[in-house]
Amino acid sequence: MNKINVGISFLYMATFLYGVRYISGAMGVISSTEWSDEVFAEHMLFIPDGLMIATVITLILGIVFFVWGLVDNFKKN
Repeated sequence: MNKINVGISFLYMATFLYGVRYISGAMGVISSTEWSDEVFAEHMLFIPDGLMIATVITLILGIVFFVWGLVDNFKKN
């Protein structure tokens, strides 16, 4: 698997993890009797920070591998 494909895979993972964060918050709001922005923000506090850290790390890795693959392709040509 070349570096560009690995970078794209990491970018897909970062997108998935980012979406999971908000889906988890929305699942918490479903169980409450009141729906509002404040309730959603309150439920977002229960989601661990590690999920956002993992999202940022995979995003950075995806960008690095993607750019690294592009630079290698330009050097070969």
